[in-house]
Amino acid sequence: MLAMTSKNKICTSKNKTWAAWKNKICISALVLLLSGCGLTQAVTDGTVSATKSLFYKQIKVLHLDFTAREALNTDEHEANSSSEPVMVRVYQLRDDKTFLKTVYQQLASDGEAALKDDLLASRSVVVKPGGAVTLDMPMEKETQFVAVVALFRHPNMAKDHWRLILTLDDLHPDKPRTLELGNNSLTLRAEKK
Repeated sequence: MLAMTSKNKICTSKNKTWAAWKNKICISALVLLLSGCGLTQAVTDGTVSATKSLFYKQIKVLHLDFTAREALNTDEHEANSSSEPVMVRVYQLRDDKTFLKTVYQQLASDGEAALKDDLLASRSVVVKPGGAVTLDMPMEKETQFVAVVALFRHPNMAKDHWRLILTLDDLHPDKPRTLELGNNSLTLRAEKK
């Protein structure tokens, strides 16, 4: 009987040791699981960030090239109208609705005031007949549209060729987009594939 009691004590002490180990393993597993949730979230956030940087263009600098034909900003009412330089304004906008409602005279006199609610940044360049100008400006993070206005002497109001609106999809993070000015029109040159 004495032998059985010592065996029971050994079995009981083994059970207690096993129970202690089982508790430690369970607690360790629980800690790992809970910390793993945070790790999983961090990995998920990192994956989303990496995916966005791969598949969505991050435009940090707006690159625009302006080229002008020799016949630039002429007056069709004059027989021998000479070409003249054109002031071009570039606006970075949150939204394009106000810009699309704004008329030429408002943008020519004070475009920044007319667009103040949506305006994030603006620059102006002068393009001479037969000349070319490059514009590189920091892209504001909130920019959704880039509006370009050419202040011609006699813009074609019916065709609305004195202004352009570019979306972020129209832009490239590394290569400039070329805008061509001729007579009294402003056009976006097609991208070379």
